[in-house]
Amino acid sequence: MTDQPLVPEPPALPSTPAEAATRLDQLKSDPKWTASFLSGSPTQLQEFRDLHETIAKGNDDISAAMAGIIPEMPSSDLKTMAGTAAMLKDVGFTPLSIKETLEGRPASQAEVDMATKWKADHMSNSEWVKRLMSGDVEAKRHLLVANVILSSPLKSEKA
Repeated sequence: MTDQPLVPEPPALPSTPAEAATRLDQLKSDPKWTASFLSGSPTQLQEFRDLHETIAKGNDDISAAMAGIIPEMPSSDLKTMAGTAAMLKDVGFTPLSIKETLEGRPASQAEVDMATKWKADHMSNSEWVKRLMSGDVEAKRHLLVANVILSSPLKSEKA
């Protein structure tokens, strides 16, 4: 045995563009990592490059929008998707939910029926509406989930 301290292994690189974008966001919000990156730490610079390389492999508009990687001359669709992805992320949607929303995942009739009932019940509840109007984050998120379902294309029910 040696007297040298063990150096922890760096976490495995994410395998999908969405996971890489999530990891990059986590790193950017870590003051210690950001300070090391800005001071030119080779480890942080390499991780930054590796994550961007993984994100770029998605090379489709949805992956780019979710990663916040917008080219100099983006299409209006890509700008809209990037804004939507950022807003959904800010209110707590998971990467999978964001991806499905941007892809226009169809909702089943059962999902639409549940969302319709949930929205009617909650919008007629004055206490819940007060919470919503006062900026309650959970109330806003739940209403957004219902609205995403209600604005989704309807899944065709083939026999």
